[in-house]
Amino acid sequence: MIALIRYCRGYVRISVRGYAPERFMNLCANRAIVLWELNGHDGFYTMCISLSDFFKIRDIVHKTKTRVAVLEKRGLPFFLQDVRHRKMFLLGVFLCSTFLILMSQFIWAMEFDGNRMITEEELKRYLEDEGIRYGTPRHFFSAETLEKGLRETFEEITWASVSLQGTKLVVKIQEDILPDTAQKQELSKFENGADLVASCSGTVVSILTRSGIPTVRPGDSVSRGDLLISGRIPVKNDDETVREYLSVVADGDVILETDYRVHLSCPYAYQYKNYTGREKSRKFLAIGSLRVLFPPIRKNFARQDIVTQQNRLCLFGQLDLPIFAGSQTLREYLPVDARYDTDSAKKILLDKFQKIIAALEEKGVQIIQKDVRIVEKADILTLEGSLKIQLQGGVWQALSISDTAKEQETAQN
Repeated sequence: MIALIRYCRGYVRISVRGYAPERFMNLCANRAIVLWELNGHDGFYTMCISLSDFFKIRDIVHKTKTRVAVLEKRGLPFFLQDVRHRKMFLLGVFLCSTFLILMSQFIWAMEFDGNRMITEEELKRYLEDEGIRYGTPRHFFSAETLEKGLRETFEEITWASVSLQGTKLVVKIQEDILPDTAQKQELSKFENGADLVASCSGTVVSILTRSGIPTVRPGDSVSRGDLLISGRIPVKNDDETVREYLSVVADGDVILETDYRVHLSCPYAYQYKNYTGREKSRKFLAIGSLRVLFPPIRKNFARQDIVTQQNRLCLFGQLDLPIFAGSQTLREYLPVDARYDTDSAKKILLDKFQKIIAALEEKGVQIIQKDVRIVEKADILTLEGSLKIQLQGGVWQALSISDTAKEQETAQN
């Protein structure tokens, strides 16, 4: 703070020579004249003194028979005096300040935090539907309205916060990440009840019914779309005749065993990029969608990859502006024809096969048996895989209102 005050008031760095420079400093102290950055040299001293105090030392210099020379001028008064004659500089500072003030009134960046199931693209699409995009005025929207709209539009969101940090719109959300959340949301769609049907063909390994009437037993063979658990529960009279049917959402765990086929191929012939080492680089400045390249590249390579690096201009860690600076590098390459040997092609196929198995296991599929056969043909190597798997084989199918009405009518008759 003291340094800032001294800069605003202005000060000078001086040298003191003569018969008694020590007496000069003592007299300055007696008159409350502050000296700082005091350094002794061979035959003279250097120090700093404020601009106002500098004009008070004339009689002290005369009394001590010393010589004072100004070595350096520092501070705001001297800066203003220098730029007073530089009108173009002042005009540039004014225009730059005006530009920054105007740009700070708009949204130029968006940040999302806490989203796991909801993608950033979905959130951006929602904001665009609300009229909020890059370049939207800061005062155009209401944070409370956006927060309420987010909770109403996305059922997964239990809490939302929208705020502005400079020119950046920050959206923080909290999602309901309980394991059965997705299942609850799907069940809520079936107001008139639903059946549980087979998602694929296979053999029933086990069935556990939570609601509804099971229609299959372990060991039964089913095809895709066959009924596993019915969502229509008959209500009987005392004489065991059906009085009516209650519609519920059938629910249960039905494990099906089925075959899963995998077919992969890898041609022996392939191409790869051989980079020649020739490169062309250029800088660019982008303002919005306008991009200026310098120096311009008159002729590109016939075959090239373009590597772009860019940084957004952010002032004071708060003002994200639509100004990007970066570089582009053009790297020339030549396509080279090559061939895999049998071992390399086989490794590629097996790696792909393992990724498929890992993806299935990640979805909860249990691998019971694997049978892999690799066949070599003229110019291609193929992998034929047969997996015996067990999986949750039930999917919901909504009950139609017409079918329910017919059954009610039949029961009444």
